[in-house]
Amino acid sequence: MYAWKCWRDSRSRFIVFLIVILGVYVPFTIYAARPGGPAGYLGGGPLSGVAHLWSWVPTVLLQSLTTFIALFAGLVLAPSSIGQEYQQQTLGFLFTRPRSRRYLNWTCWSVGACEILGLVAAAVLGTFAALICVSRYLYTWRLLGTILPLFVGAVAVYSMTYFLTVCARSGEKGLSYGLGILVVSFFLPLVEPQLNLLLSHLWHGRALHLSSVLSVMWEGCEWVIASAGSFPIGALVFYGLLALAFPVLAQLILERREV
Repeated sequence: MYAWKCWRDSRSRFIVFLIVILGVYVPFTIYAARPGGPAGYLGGGPLSGVAHLWSWVPTVLLQSLTTFIALFAGLVLAPSSIGQEYQQQTLGFLFTRPRSRRYLNWTCWSVGACEILGLVAAAVLGTFAALICVSRYLYTWRLLGTILPLFVGAVAVYSMTYFLTVCARSGEKGLSYGLGILVVSFFLPLVEPQLNLLLSHLWHGRALHLSSVLSVMWEGCEWVIASAGSFPIGALVFYGLLALAFPVLAQLILERREV
Protein backbone atom coordinates (compact mmCIF):
# COMPACT_ATOMS: atom_id res chain seq x y z
CA MET A 1 0.00 0.00 0.00
CA TYR A 2 2.67 2.51 0.98
CA ALA A 3 4.82 1.50 -2.01
CA TRP A 4 1.92 2.53 -4.27
CA LYS A 5 1.65 5.87 -2.47
CA CYS A 6 5.37 6.53 -2.93
CA TRP A 7 5.06 5.70 -6.62
CA ARG A 8 2.03 7.97 -6.98
CA ASP A 9 3.90 10.87 -5.37
CA SER A 10 6.94 10.53 -7.62
CA ARG A 11 5.58 9.05 -10.85
CA SER A 12 5.09 12.39 -12.63
CA ARG A 13 8.78 13.27 -12.26
CA PHE A 14 9.82 9.76 -13.24
CA ILE A 15 7.66 9.84 -16.37
CA VAL A 16 9.08 13.23 -17.38
CA PHE A 17 12.63 11.91 -17.13
CA LEU A 18 11.66 8.77 -19.06
CA ILE A 19 10.06 10.80 -21.86
CA VAL A 20 13.15 13.02 -22.11
CA ILE A 21 15.46 10.00 -22.29
CA LEU A 22 13.53 8.05 -24.91
CA GLY A 23 12.56 11.19 -26.80
CA VAL A 24 16.16 12.33 -27.16
CA TYR A 25 18.33 9.22 -27.24
CA VAL A 26 16.63 7.24 -30.02
CA PRO A 27 16.28 10.20 -32.48
CA PHE A 28 19.85 11.32 -31.72
CA THR A 29 21.22 7.85 -32.47
CA ILE A 30 19.34 7.78 -35.79
CA TYR A 31 20.61 11.28 -36.61
CA ALA A 32 24.21 10.40 -35.71
CA ALA A 33 24.15 7.30 -37.92
CA ARG A 34 22.86 8.97 -41.06
CA PRO A 35 25.30 9.39 -43.99
CA GLY A 36 27.38 12.47 -43.36
CA GLY A 37 26.22 12.62 -39.74
CA PRO A 38 28.42 13.56 -36.79
CA ALA A 39 29.44 9.94 -36.18
CA GLY A 40 30.85 9.62 -39.71
CA TYR A 41 29.08 6.30 -40.26
CA LEU A 42 28.34 4.91 -43.70
CA GLY A 43 25.72 2.17 -43.78
CA GLY A 44 27.13 -1.09 -45.10
CA GLY A 45 30.67 0.22 -44.67
CA PRO A 46 33.62 -1.54 -43.06
CA LEU A 47 33.46 -2.95 -39.56
CA SER A 48 35.69 -0.12 -38.30
CA GLY A 49 32.86 2.30 -39.10
CA VAL A 50 30.46 0.24 -37.00
CA ALA A 51 32.97 0.18 -34.15
CA HIS A 52 33.32 3.96 -34.28
CA LEU A 53 29.54 4.40 -34.27
CA TRP A 54 29.18 2.07 -31.27
CA SER A 55 31.86 4.03 -29.45
CA TRP A 56 30.96 7.61 -30.40
CA VAL A 57 27.21 7.49 -29.68
CA PRO A 58 27.51 5.87 -26.20
CA THR A 59 30.27 8.31 -25.28
CA VAL A 60 28.04 11.27 -26.08
CA LEU A 61 24.76 9.88 -24.77
CA LEU A 62 25.71 7.56 -21.90
CA GLN A 63 29.04 8.77 -20.58
CA SER A 64 28.22 12.48 -20.92
CA LEU A 65 24.49 13.17 -21.06
CA THR A 66 23.14 10.26 -19.00
CA THR A 67 25.59 10.98 -16.19
CA PHE A 68 24.11 14.42 -15.61
CA ILE A 69 20.52 13.27 -16.14
CA ALA A 70 20.96 10.43 -13.64
CA LEU A 71 22.51 12.73 -11.03
CA PHE A 72 19.75 15.30 -11.51
CA ALA A 73 17.11 12.56 -11.28
CA GLY A 74 18.68 11.39 -8.02
CA LEU A 75 18.38 14.91 -6.61
CA VAL A 76 14.80 15.44 -7.78
CA LEU A 77 13.31 12.04 -6.97
CA ALA A 78 14.67 11.83 -3.42
CA PRO A 79 12.35 14.45 -1.84
CA SER A 80 9.31 13.26 -3.82
CA SER A 81 7.93 10.79 -1.29
CA ILE A 82 9.30 11.44 2.20
CA GLY A 83 9.44 15.17 1.48
CA GLN A 84 5.82 15.08 0.39
CA GLU A 85 4.86 13.57 3.75
CA TYR A 86 6.57 16.41 5.59
CA GLN A 87 4.99 19.04 3.35
CA GLN A 88 1.47 17.64 3.77
CA GLN A 89 2.09 16.91 7.47
CA THR A 90 0.93 13.31 7.04
CA LEU A 91 4.00 11.62 8.48
CA GLY A 92 2.60 11.66 11.99
CA PHE A 93 -0.49 9.81 10.78
CA LEU A 94 1.62 7.20 8.98
CA PHE A 95 3.68 6.63 12.13
CA THR A 96 0.51 5.58 13.97
CA ARG A 97 -0.27 2.84 11.41
CA PRO A 98 0.54 -0.85 12.08
CA ARG A 99 3.58 -0.71 9.79
CA SER A 100 6.88 0.13 11.50
CA ARG A 101 8.88 3.26 10.79
CA ARG A 102 11.62 1.03 9.43
CA TYR A 103 9.21 -0.33 6.82
CA LEU A 104 8.09 3.16 5.80
CA ASN A 105 11.69 4.35 5.51
CA TRP A 106 12.96 1.48 3.38
CA THR A 107 9.85 1.31 1.22
CA CYS A 108 10.12 5.00 0.45
CA TRP A 109 13.84 4.70 -0.34
CA SER A 110 13.45 1.50 -2.39
CA VAL A 111 10.76 2.93 -4.68
CA GLY A 112 13.03 5.84 -5.59
CA ALA A 113 16.05 3.57 -6.07
CA CYS A 114 14.03 1.38 -8.44
CA GLU A 115 12.99 4.47 -10.39
CA ILE A 116 16.64 5.50 -10.72
CA LEU A 117 17.53 2.02 -11.97
CA GLY A 118 14.63 2.15 -14.43
CA LEU A 119 15.78 5.47 -15.88
CA VAL A 120 19.39 4.36 -16.23
CA ALA A 121 18.33 1.05 -17.80
CA ALA A 122 16.00 2.87 -20.20
CA ALA A 123 18.84 5.14 -21.33
CA VAL A 124 21.29 2.28 -21.88
CA LEU A 125 18.81 -0.16 -23.42
CA GLY A 126 17.30 2.54 -25.62
CA THR A 127 20.74 3.50 -26.96
CA PHE A 128 21.69 -0.16 -27.35
CA ALA A 129 18.52 -1.01 -29.29
CA ALA A 130 18.78 2.09 -31.48
CA LEU A 131 22.39 1.25 -32.37
CA ILE A 132 21.37 -2.25 -33.42
CA CYS A 133 18.56 -0.88 -35.58
CA VAL A 134 20.58 1.79 -37.38
CA SER A 135 23.75 -0.28 -37.87
CA ARG A 136 21.94 -3.61 -38.39
CA TYR A 137 24.74 -5.17 -36.38
CA LEU A 138 25.16 -6.18 -32.76
CA TYR A 139 28.71 -5.04 -32.20
CA THR A 140 29.08 -5.74 -28.46
CA TRP A 141 27.05 -6.66 -25.40
CA ARG A 142 29.64 -4.86 -23.29
CA LEU A 143 27.71 -1.61 -23.65
CA LEU A 144 25.11 -2.85 -21.17
CA GLY A 145 27.78 -2.72 -18.46
CA THR A 146 27.43 1.07 -18.28
CA ILE A 147 24.29 0.51 -16.21
CA LEU A 148 26.43 -0.30 -13.15
CA PRO A 149 28.52 2.90 -12.78
CA LEU A 150 25.61 5.11 -13.83
CA PHE A 151 23.25 3.53 -11.30
CA VAL A 152 25.73 3.45 -8.40
CA GLY A 153 26.61 7.12 -8.80
CA ALA A 154 23.00 8.23 -9.20
CA VAL A 155 21.68 6.17 -6.29
CA ALA A 156 24.44 7.52 -4.03
CA VAL A 157 23.28 11.08 -4.77
CA TYR A 158 19.68 9.99 -4.34
CA SER A 159 20.41 8.42 -0.94
CA MET A 160 22.30 11.48 0.24
CA THR A 161 19.43 13.79 -0.74
CA TYR A 162 16.91 11.44 0.86
CA PHE A 163 18.88 11.54 4.13
CA LEU A 164 19.16 15.34 4.02
CA THR A 165 15.41 15.60 3.41
CA VAL A 166 14.76 13.54 6.55
CA CYS A 167 17.23 15.64 8.56
CA ALA A 168 15.79 18.96 7.37
CA ARG A 169 12.14 17.77 7.48
CA SER A 170 11.68 19.47 4.12
CA GLY A 171 11.93 18.33 0.52
CA GLU A 172 13.01 21.76 -0.70
CA LYS A 173 15.79 22.07 1.87
CA GLY A 174 16.93 18.50 1.24
CA LEU A 175 17.17 19.21 -2.48
CA SER A 176 19.08 22.45 -1.87
CA TYR A 177 21.54 20.85 0.55
CA GLY A 178 22.05 17.86 -1.74
CA LEU A 179 22.72 20.08 -4.75
CA GLY A 180 25.23 22.13 -2.78
CA ILE A 181 27.14 19.09 -1.57
CA LEU A 182 27.12 17.57 -5.06
CA VAL A 183 28.58 20.73 -6.61
CA VAL A 184 31.28 20.90 -3.93
CA SER A 185 32.17 17.24 -4.55
CA PHE A 186 32.93 18.04 -8.20
CA PHE A 187 35.97 20.01 -7.01
CA LEU A 188 37.43 17.24 -4.84
CA PRO A 189 39.92 16.06 -7.50
CA LEU A 190 41.20 19.65 -7.78
CA VAL A 191 42.24 19.80 -4.13
CA GLU A 192 43.73 16.30 -4.13
CA PRO A 193 47.36 17.45 -4.74
CA GLN A 194 47.22 19.93 -1.85
CA LEU A 195 45.77 17.34 0.52
CA ASN A 196 48.35 14.75 -0.49
CA LEU A 197 51.10 17.28 0.14
CA LEU A 198 49.74 17.83 3.64
CA LEU A 199 49.30 14.11 4.27
CA SER A 200 52.84 13.40 3.12
CA HIS A 201 54.03 15.23 6.22
CA LEU A 202 51.48 13.67 8.56
CA TRP A 203 51.20 10.08 7.26
CA HIS A 204 54.73 9.58 5.93
CA GLY A 205 53.97 9.68 2.23
CA ARG A 206 50.57 7.97 2.11
CA ALA A 207 48.58 9.24 -0.86
CA LEU A 208 44.88 10.01 -0.79
CA HIS A 209 42.85 9.56 -3.96
CA LEU A 210 39.66 11.61 -4.08
CA SER A 211 37.11 10.77 -6.75
CA SER A 212 33.90 12.69 -7.09
CA VAL A 213 30.78 10.73 -7.95
CA LEU A 214 30.83 12.37 -11.38
CA SER A 215 34.38 11.25 -12.15
CA VAL A 216 33.60 7.70 -10.97
CA MET A 217 30.64 7.47 -13.33
CA TRP A 218 32.71 8.84 -16.20
CA GLU A 219 35.62 6.47 -15.54
CA GLY A 220 33.31 3.46 -15.29
CA CYS A 221 31.57 4.31 -18.56
CA GLU A 222 34.88 5.01 -20.31
CA TRP A 223 36.23 1.61 -19.28
CA VAL A 224 33.10 -0.14 -20.55
CA ILE A 225 32.74 1.81 -23.81
CA ALA A 226 36.33 2.34 -24.93
CA SER A 227 38.31 -0.11 -22.73
CA ALA A 228 40.32 2.91 -21.59
CA GLY A 229 41.75 3.41 -18.12
CA SER A 230 41.04 1.14 -15.18
CA PHE A 231 37.65 0.14 -13.84
CA PRO A 232 36.98 2.12 -10.60
CA ILE A 233 35.91 -0.93 -8.63
CA GLY A 234 37.07 0.50 -5.29
CA ALA A 235 35.24 3.79 -5.77
CA LEU A 236 32.08 2.01 -6.93
CA VAL A 237 32.10 -0.20 -3.84
CA PHE A 238 32.60 2.88 -1.66
CA TYR A 239 29.70 4.78 -3.22
CA GLY A 240 27.54 1.66 -3.17
CA LEU A 241 28.08 1.26 0.57
CA LEU A 242 27.50 4.98 1.03
CA ALA A 243 24.19 4.67 -0.82
CA LEU A 244 23.09 2.03 1.70
CA ALA A 245 24.46 3.90 4.72
CA PHE A 246 22.33 7.01 4.18
CA PRO A 247 18.92 5.25 4.46
CA VAL A 248 20.22 3.43 7.54
CA LEU A 249 21.01 6.79 9.14
CA ALA A 250 17.62 8.12 8.00
CA GLN A 251 15.95 5.16 9.68
CA LEU A 252 17.74 5.86 12.98
CA ILE A 253 16.55 9.46 12.86
CA LEU A 254 12.95 8.56 12.01
CA GLU A 255 12.73 5.94 14.76
CA ARG A 256 13.80 8.46 17.40
CA ARG A 257 12.02 11.53 16.12
CA GLU A 258 8.87 13.06 17.58
CA VAL A 259 6.58 14.19 14.77
